[in-house]
Amino acid sequence: MKIRLHSALLLLVLAPAAGFAAAEETLFARVAHDSSEQPQALQLAIVSYGPEGAPRNFDVDLISAIHIGDEDYYAELNKRFMDYDAVLYELVAPRGTVVRDDDPRQRGALSTAQLGLTRMLGLSFQLDEIDYEADNLVHADLSGEELSQSMEERGESLYVYFWRVFYASVREYAKDPLGLRDLQTLAAIMKPGQGPTLKTLFAYEITNLDSIQDILGEDSDSAIIGARNERAIEVLRAQLDKGSKRIGIFYGVGHMPDLEARLAAMGLVRTDTVWIDAWKLAAEPSAELE
Repeated sequence: MKIRLHSALLLLVLAPAAGFAAAEETLFARVAHDSSEQPQALQLAIVSYGPEGAPRNFDVDLISAIHIGDEDYYAELNKRFMDYDAVLYELVAPRGTVVRDDDPRQRGALSTAQLGLTRMLGLSFQLDEIDYEADNLVHADLSGEELSQSMEERGESLYVYFWRVFYASVREYAKDPLGLRDLQTLAAIMKPGQGPTLKTLFAYEITNLDSIQDILGEDSDSAIIGARNERAIEVLRAQLDKGSKRIGIFYGVGHMPDLEARLAAMGLVRTDTVWIDAWKLAAEPSAELE
């Protein structure tokens, strides 16, 4: 049994933020369609939360991220980030790390693979486009050593994730025994000028949650999701203690359901949702999106 092609490629889009998932009641990623049901854009959500009841003296936004996207998507985020007292961002690196465009140490083998995928899809890379040197961007993630220790404590390893990918592939095989989705993906990769087709295939896979959840396990218990989210909430509480009134948590969309649960435990409720186009899937987007 081979590992399904679409699952392996999808991990390149999602890593290192882990994966895509959505809570039953809150949607963090979707494909928007026009009135003719043609796909127009992969959209990611900015979901706002505030204290239940009065006074509403602060707000927290969960800003869903994808690591490769349209240049306009990152430009829109940079503009929105200026309105926050603090934007807490993910990056497995020592505490207090600031991302700098000219620092080669912040690009590993996985980033190299992601960069190749950005060229294939005609997209841009998050580390190149987001202004991490802005004064209000705050590192809120584990270091590599802390993540390794957390994985060890939970019995997690690359070996464990390999077998989760394998068994997730077995389940995917049962749904698509002829491998038609793999053939579609290969055809899109090999045929020149098929970037939009490949982007659309990936966009639908990104909103297919089951296989990624199979790989990562229970969000709150995993190191890749739960332990890193715990650090993000720790930094959030520190920002609130400093008096910040409007805070964004800029993390991979796969982290959002668990982060939402943690905000609920703090007494925060959802107040608003804004959708932003991360990938345009049509040359001329329709004015009427659903």
